[in-house]
Amino acid sequence: MNPMRLAVLCDFDGTITTIDTAEWILKKFAAGDWHQFDKQFEKGQITLEKCLNKQFSLVSITKGKILQELKNIVVFRPGFKNLAEYCKENRIPFVVVSAGLDFVINYFLKTNSCLNLVEVCTAKTEFICNHVKFTFPSLRDRRSNNIKDDLVKRYKSQDEKVMYLGDGLADFPAAREADYAFAIEGSRLSSLFTEHGIRCAGFTDFNEIIYELRGINTTIGPDS
Repeated sequence: MNPMRLAVLCDFDGTITTIDTAEWILKKFAAGDWHQFDKQFEKGQITLEKCLNKQFSLVSITKGKILQELKNIVVFRPGFKNLAEYCKENRIPFVVVSAGLDFVINYFLKTNSCLNLVEVCTAKTEFICNHVKFTFPSLRDRRSNNIKDDLVKRYKSQDEKVMYLGDGLADFPAAREADYAFAIEGSRLSSLFTEHGIRCAGFTDFNEIIYELRGINTTIGPDS
C-alpha cells in the first residue's frame, strides 16, 4: 500500500495570530464604513479581492506605520512553530495561505523564526499614494471562490490529502473542500460548519494539530 501524501494549509489572521491584523488596521485607520464591504462579500455580491481593495481604499497609511502599529500586539497562537518544525522534519508541505497583508505576514513569520519553515501563498500588495492595493494570484480553477479553496483543489489534483486550518468566512470554501478541516474554537468558521451541519474539529493550540498528524500515516515529498 502506498503511504498517504498530505499537505497542511493554514490561514494567518485570526488562526496563526490571535488577532486579525488587517481588520485591526481597518478598525483604527479606515475613514468610512468598511463593514459594508464585508456584508457585500458575505452575500456573494463582491469577491474577496474587491472587498479588500474597497476596504483599504479607505485607509491612508505607510507600510512602516502598519508594522509599527502591529509589532507589539501580534501574538502567535501556542505551538505554531512546533507544528511548522514538525511538518518540515516530516516533509509535509505546510503553506500559509492568506488574503491578508503579505509584508505583515512575512514580517511576523520572520520575527517568530518561522519564515524558513513554511511556504507562503498570499495576495501581493503595493502602496499607491499611501493606499494599499491587493493583487491576487490567478485562480487555476474558475469554480474556486478564492485563492484558499483554489490551493486546496490544486493539492488534491496532485493526489494529496489536504488538512486546512482556519477561522473565518473566507476560509469556509477551503475548509469544506479539504479532507481534514480544523477551525479555531468559537470562530466564525466553526459556527459556519455547525450551521451547515458539517463536521469540523476545533482547536486552540497548534500542538493539537501535531497530535492529529501523528495519527495519520504520512510520508511526504516528491520521492515518496
